[in-house]
Amino acid sequence: MIAETGEVPSFPDVQPFADNWSYLKAELAWLDRVLMRSLSKQRQNNQEIDRVARSPLDRSTSHWWKGFIAIDPSKGGSLVPQNPPQTQHPLGRYGNRIEVSRDQNIRLAIPTLCDRLELGQFERDLLILCLAPEISRRYEKLYAFLNNDETNCKQPTVDLALRLFCRSDAEWRNARSTLAATSPLIKRKIIQLYPPPSSTARSLLAKAMLLSEKAVTYLLSEDLPIEAIVPKPKTKK
Repeated sequence: MIAETGEVPSFPDVQPFADNWSYLKAELAWLDRVLMRSLSKQRQNNQEIDRVARSPLDRSTSHWWKGFIAIDPSKGGSLVPQNPPQTQHPLGRYGNRIEVSRDQNIRLAIPTLCDRLELGQFERDLLILCLAPEISRRYEKLYAFLNNDETNCKQPTVDLALRLFCRSDAEWRNARSTLAATSPLIKRKIIQLYPPPSSTARSLLAKAMLLSEKAVTYLLSEDLPIEAIVPKPKTKK
């Protein structure tokens, strides 16, 4: 980001990322914290359901009746307190480090793609969520548990992404729109949506998300240009 004076802003106490891999490791560390919080919450939720449910039917319909029953009477239910949203750097969680890295010509794939396609925070987080299983298969086991359905899908579903990254109804609605057929990630087939195997559900929420092979190659690369995934628009003669 260039100041109005034309000078490059300096961040004397901010270190650049050594390379694209170092950036990805930082993003995965953030994702791990998000997933562990969700994992802990879901385990607690499952324990509460097991304590109240009296039959397999009770368990299969728990998503419905939990909205009407206070699971923990001492707390009046199990509502999660809402934390005030935090103001983030326009370039994301590591905005200053990304700026310093750019100043030193260190290529970071996800920030570059987000700039080219003018992607928002939720879309950036989607890329990280979908890329994680391409780096470590332990994420497949986490997603299979957190998807919390009968399919045991090992890829993140739309529903999981919305639950992980949205803090309000307004955020949920806006985030869902980024997965429409005309949105950049879907239109360019960077992220592909498909029904999980053995699932009869056809809603958008039930669909699993998978990065294209070309997208994975670009996002993990240290030197592939952005044109490898987003070709330059053809100029009219």
